[in-house]
Amino acid sequence: MKILFLILSLLILPACSTHQLNTISAEKVSSYGKDITVKVTGANADIVDKLTRYIQANLLTAGFNIVADDNATHLDVAISDFDPGNAALRLTVGFGAGRGSLVYNAKYTKSGMVLIDYDGAERFTGLEFSPGTKYETFRNFGGEETSTLILLEEASKHIVEQATTNQK
Repeated sequence: MKILFLILSLLILPACSTHQLNTISAEKVSSYGKDITVKVTGANADIVDKLTRYIQANLLTAGFNIVADDNATHLDVAISDFDPGNAALRLTVGFGAGRGSLVYNAKYTKSGMVLIDYDGAERFTGLEFSPGTKYETFRNFGGEETSTLILLEEASKHIVEQATTNQK
């Protein structure tokens, strides 16, 4: 029984999102205004488009206005690595094999001043149990489309949280 518990614990632990704040504003980003521009860059145009739409939807829900104004707060997201993982490896091998990942940097700036510089990484193995996230039992065993959706939803949620919470 102890061995089973240990194995399950090891399977759940690799499920993580890691975040590092490089620059932190003393105030919420929203205190600098509700108008914001969003620019996402990366090698995969489809992933860039989808992440842009998820971020914009979350910002609108959080009360921001998406504009094309140079005087607005700017959100620049650079995707440095994306791998949807391999569902077959997650199902057959486990222990992190076939893990999907999305690594990015999100930077909020206003009039050239960096408000938040945020490095984030979303990862999953398919066995995550994290209440309040898009990681749902059995949903994570889906193919590339499902894993992509989960990674993008979690990344957009974490990026927008940086604008709506006090960091200090």
